[in-house]
Amino acid sequence: MKNEIIYGEVFEMTLQAYEQGKKVIIHKGGTGSGKTEDIIIFLCFIIALKQKNQIITIVSESRPHLDIGAIRILKKYLVKSGLYELIKFNETLGRCVFNNTGSIIEFFSADRIEKALGARRNWLFGNEINSLKEEIWDELARRSQFIIADFNPTVQFWLEDWIQNYNDTIIITSNYLSNPNLPEFEKERIKKRAERDHNFKRIHIDCEYGGMEGLIYPNWKFGEFDNSLPYIFGLDFGFHPDPDAMIKVAINRKLKQIFLHECFYNTNQLVSDLRLNVSRHAKQHELIIADSASPRMITELRNQFNVKPVKKFSGSKIEGIRIMQDFELIVTKESTNLVKELRNYIWNDKRAGIPIDAFDHLLDAAQYVIRTLSIDKGRQVWRTSNV
Repeated sequence: MKNEIIYGEVFEMTLQAYEQGKKVIIHKGGTGSGKTEDIIIFLCFIIALKQKNQIITIVSESRPHLDIGAIRILKKYLVKSGLYELIKFNETLGRCVFNNTGSIIEFFSADRIEKALGARRNWLFGNEINSLKEEIWDELARRSQFIIADFNPTVQFWLEDWIQNYNDTIIITSNYLSNPNLPEFEKERIKKRAERDHNFKRIHIDCEYGGMEGLIYPNWKFGEFDNSLPYIFGLDFGFHPDPDAMIKVAINRKLKQIFLHECFYNTNQLVSDLRLNVSRHAKQHELIIADSASPRMITELRNQFNVKPVKKFSGSKIEGIRIMQDFELIVTKESTNLVKELRNYIWNDKRAGIPIDAFDHLLDAAQYVIRTLSIDKGRQVWRTSNV
């Protein structure tokens, strides 16, 4: 191998379970535990690279989620090990063929999985199965010899009932301490958050199910962006570790729906990078409501874009949350970072109306738009004429 592959405890526990004859291996782990990377390493270097004619299917909720997750991870380790030139990897089709063994790793998103439903395979890996429908997962699993899955235990779902249909099963727990590849600054942040947030500790350290009671936006679902509606962009500034985050927002007042589409979510951007990424989504005349805490950045962008600062006042963030809670949030499947925020944005103190100071960059950007298009009290009419 060109470079040494450093794996974590999840890889070791997966290999051990496989050698013990387990046919269903479920990883219940917290953020930063390295679950997905270690499972990909196992499937690539233990199964596809060493065993002949294995069919390995990797499933996740959307193609964008696969692109920034499992596909990117597999490519990284194939390049790192010097094996990339020895395989045929068609990223467009989501298919990787290992020349020496004839084994195949194929990728399917849950929304385009018809071709995989009736097929049989040796291995099935469900990435974040809590985001998959049970009937789809079960259809795939029944035609698979070996099954691996991972998820964060944010809230209890159908797993415990489903797993009773199988023998030779094991549920393995892991947290950030299981991952030798996790940067120190991430470890410190997880540790600090766990010290002050009981629900976060329960989910991501103790690997126990969390509760929905603290979730700020349970009122969302996947759907297509309604391009027939007028839209505005929201922009939240960051650099590192917080990202620059831009979102496209449209409102259907009659149906009480807010449509949300993630444009970008990037760290370490120079002003030139930010301009380029904004230009890929917004035309010069299209309105962008930006974080007023960064007047310099607004000034930098104004010579090219129609950027205006959001008006902030005491309690404005809570007002924005309350408005968004009154609407159904329709989120595009491409909005992977936004989905992560929605699944993790909880109250720090619900009685005091204080949300956690995390998982809120795209959501804050959406609020800038929503608060600017503030609802007229009593008439419930979106005010756009003064924007």
